[in-house]
Amino acid sequence: MVRIAKVSQWLVPSMSILYFGSIMVALLLNFDAVIPAFQIIIKDAFTGSAVAGGSVIAVIIMGVKRSAHSNEAGIGTESLVHGAAKTSNPVKQGLVAMLGPIFDTLIMCTSTALLIIISGVWLNVGSGVEGVKLTAEAFSVLLGPVGYAILLACVVSFGASTIFTYSFYGSACAQFLFGKKGVKVYQWVIVFFVVVFAVIPVKTAIAVIDLSFAFMAIPTLVSSVWLAPKVIEKAKDYFATLEPKISSV
Repeated sequence: MVRIAKVSQWLVPSMSILYFGSIMVALLLNFDAVIPAFQIIIKDAFTGSAVAGGSVIAVIIMGVKRSAHSNEAGIGTESLVHGAAKTSNPVKQGLVAMLGPIFDTLIMCTSTALLIIISGVWLNVGSGVEGVKLTAEAFSVLLGPVGYAILLACVVSFGASTIFTYSFYGSACAQFLFGKKGVKVYQWVIVFFVVVFAVIPVKTAIAVIDLSFAFMAIPTLVSSVWLAPKVIEKAKDYFATLEPKISSV
């Protein structure tokens, strides 16, 4: 865990800054198209035209699926990392955890969507250009050849950090369920699936991940409802300790 943290603590922030900074440069260079792009997002979200033959419900379902990929909200994995953090109060760590979806999904994913729409490559979705290829085309259109290089570096870094992180997630769960021997077995299993997922179609890989996340979300949602009263109680106690400090300011 310590080695994973050391790698991730510089790899993820640096790549996030590079990725987001590149998008901001592209958006600033095409600032006049930002508002129209927002209008397209809002219009399609409420009309369902973003999904072929779909509806608002279909758009929401797709959004929930993809948001789980970007911020892991509701599937229980983040609790493994935040639970291992050293903090004076668990409520403080919970508040920090709540910031994740804001940066991962609201800011990063929205800015990526704006980039794709402004570039115009989203109009070629039917020709087989989708997923990371769509983002790569958008980077290339708006930033030139350097855009490909930037996205390649970011994708490789994010992919590596994701493998490291999920290796920790699975190892922690395997040790809890089966002991140290289970960790070794899991490590071989994850290496096997890394190779498999590198060669199977992207749609198949995403379908498997969606199904896995669904099975993870069910116990997480049940436990969230069950533990909600305790969370509310702890939150009230924590914010009560802050009132004197706020009043004295």
